[in-house]
Order: sequence, then C-alpha cells, then structure tokens
Amino acid sequence: MAETARDYYDKGMDTLNIWLSNPPEEGFSREISDRIIIKYNSESRIVGIKILLIPRQKTAVNSMPAKIRMEFKKIINEFANTVKTIA
Repeated sequence: MAETARDYYDKGMDTLNIWLSNPPEEGFSREISDRIIIKYNSESRIVGIKILLIPRQKTAVNSMPAKIRMEFKKIINEFANTVKTIA
C-alpha cells in the first residue's frame, strides 16, 4: 500500500517537516544546503525533508524577479517529484 506524504509546520521552531513515509525508529539526517535537511531511514532511503526558517526563504523567493522565481519554483517541483520517486 502506498503511503501519502505528510507535512507538519512547527511555528515555534519555524520549520517544515515533510514525511514521504512513516518516520523511522532509527535513521540519520544530512544537511544538503543551508536550511535544507534530508532525513533517511536506517537503509539510507529518503523518508523526509526538513526546511528551516520558512518565512526567510519565502521572502528571498518573493524578492526574485518573476522570470527567475518561476524557474526556481519549477526546479523545486522537479526536485520534490524526484525525491518522491526515490523514496
């Protein structure tokens, strides 16, 4: 049975957690870029993504020129789809 991705925003910590499957009992995380963390299970499969400081990132994206912002959003969507395929 396919699992559905779930997301949780923690306003106090200003983080967004996206789980592509159930959080594992054991696993590890790697920061792939500033404020973006990939979560893995013990078999090194991607199970989640954590994004830190959401409002700062929205402000940065919204300040981009429209053409660049559209390309950036396209790349982010492709990344999200790729992660879902891998997971």
